Amino acid sequence: MKKFVKYILLTVISLVFWGCEKEPFTLSGMIEDHFFLKSGNQHLPITVAGNVDSKKFIFIIHGGPGGNGLDYRDAQIKELVEKEFVVVYWDQRFAGNTQGNGGNVDITEFRKDIKNLLLLLSNKYGSDIEIYLLGHSWGGFLAPYFLVDGDNQKMVNGWIQVGGAHNYNLNDSLTREMLIYYGEAELAAGNNTTDWNEIVDWCKENGFQGAENSSKLNQFAHSAEELFEDITLPESSPDLNKILADARLSKWSNGITSGKKKIDGPTFQNPNSDQLFKVKLPTLLLWGKYDFVCPPDLAEDIEKNIGSSDVKKIIYSTSGHSPMVNEPDKFWADLVEWVRIH
Repeated sequence: MKKFVKYILLTVISLVFWGCEKEPFTLSGMIEDHFFLKSGNQHLPITVAGNVDSKKFIFIIHGGPGGNGLDYRDAQIKELVEKEFVVVYWDQRFAGNTQGNGGNVDITEFRKDIKNLLLLLSNKYGSDIEIYLLGHSWGGFLAPYFLVDGDNQKMVNGWIQVGGAHNYNLNDSLTREMLIYYGEAELAAGNNTTDWNEIVDWCKENGFQGAENSSKLNQFAHSAEELFEDITLPESSPDLNKILADARLSKWSNGITSGKKKIDGPTFQNPNSDQLFKVKLPTLLLWGKYDFVCPPDLAEDIEKNIGSSDVKKIIYSTSGHSPMVNEPDKFWADLVEWVRIH
């Protein structure tokens, strides 16, 4: 029997529940709860799935802007993570299957959304739960951006950064350097010379600053990942095919809206690096060796600037921008082991 989908309205000031009187959250055993968080005029879909008895919640902050939380819910995460912990899948404002055309797009609103959801999780699943923020790509900007603000760190127990863009200007400069470095090596080896000549020539003739250069570098970064045979490619699966097909129109519409509204534009004035000294949480840095989108040297910048004394870094040798896809067994095993001891 299908689980009934419950809708919860959460105002910025207080938690207000709308719908049936029956308790809409599962508080023991294996759970799969679905609800909406209402923030402003945006209705943000949330799925909470896994072993709630563990009291450990991994809160995924997806990439984009305009990505989708449930894109991460494949067979591997169900088998390797949800059986032990709880995973929270959240679609950000103007992203994924989120509903509502109104609402503020300022990045400070994303901080509020994260805070409201954390308050809701603690309120309904227990004040004793432990929450770990997992930021990937654009989500890797939002996670530290949230953590360095006020006393937000008190709401979570750890930070997991996966190929995250915590510093956009540094990110673009490193992407350009990495494309030139690997591109010249690949050209010397005679590999994919047409593609690499285009990439290397453009990078040498152009800088990394400015919206147009940033967009072009991001485009080349994704293309470069497809040119390496060393990167392990995922196999197609029913789970993955379903994820890609679900609510395709909504995802497409929100993706277009995110681009038009230039949601991540202000990130260039908010590098996070100079604020990382405030972060005292246990931190796990997970990166693909061939991540041109958010190069591995970004992890070194976090190590250099963070205020935490408990930092672990793992580089995946056959992965690109999404090691949870390229090397899922090792990636999730490493993450589960770290969460287990923290």
